[in-house]
Amino acid sequence: MTGTREEQRSETGQRPPPSRHGPVAQLLIAWSPLSLILIAYAAADWVATTIVVGDPGDQANRLGFALHVIGPAAADRHVFGAVPSVWLQARLVDGSVHWYDALAALVYLTHFVTIPVMTALVWFRFWDRFTAWLAAVLAFTTVGVGGYVVYPAAPPWLASDMGVVGPVRRISGLGLDYLHLGALDRLITSGQADSNPVAAMPSLHAGAALLVALFLWPVATRRWRVVLASYVAAMAATLVYTGEHYVVDVVAGWATAVLAVAVGVLVHRRVTRPRGRSSRGGLTT
Repeated sequence: MTGTREEQRSETGQRPPPSRHGPVAQLLIAWSPLSLILIAYAAADWVATTIVVGDPGDQANRLGFALHVIGPAAADRHVFGAVPSVWLQARLVDGSVHWYDALAALVYLTHFVTIPVMTALVWFRFWDRFTAWLAAVLAFTTVGVGGYVVYPAAPPWLASDMGVVGPVRRISGLGLDYLHLGALDRLITSGQADSNPVAAMPSLHAGAALLVALFLWPVATRRWRVVLASYVAAMAATLVYTGEHYVVDVVAGWATAVLAVAVGVLVHRRVTRPRGRSSRGGLTT
């Protein structure tokens, strides 16, 4: 990233307010709004509990929105001529664990720390943009979780279990065995079993990666931009290969991230708009 915090402050003319709290307390304060994300996910999980995994019959969530199984698969098949998850696993999954499985598992795991780490980075390094980041994250979560509620969709692994697409396994944690982290793999598997299985459209894994990249892009050096772009691409490839998402889910996640960043920019401009006298003698806001 470019510039020190002092340089960034001088460019924006803004300094964080003095605080009597230490860095740990400040970090907890910065993270506190993220609890809303957990609440949103819990609400979406509750809404989806009426959908029975693996049942090929007509199903709907508590609000009456029907489960979509054929649509996402058909979209990928229309664009690529085949379902990419099926195509990739047919060529790369052979009963053994490979280095690329380990890489995929590590990339997949980064999602669970990306937002908290980014929130801490913005709080301590780009404080003048913290409101924009927070607005973007909350908008991203609201739109994404709202998508899970109004468009519950079966991911490739579940559609495969239901006989809609060819063989696809859920292998997002498979590579951890390659890294001798079997206990972590079992923990992930247990968490996945208790999570919402139809939270696929949009892919917030893919969207979160792009959200971070877009937010950091203006302050990133060329080298860091390459890293950010590579991370977005690696996350997308991982999600499709491991059977977690269709490509259409990934694209929807990216669109959600773009929308969220736009909301963050608008909020930032609104909050930082200078106050002064208008030509009519009133105050501008």
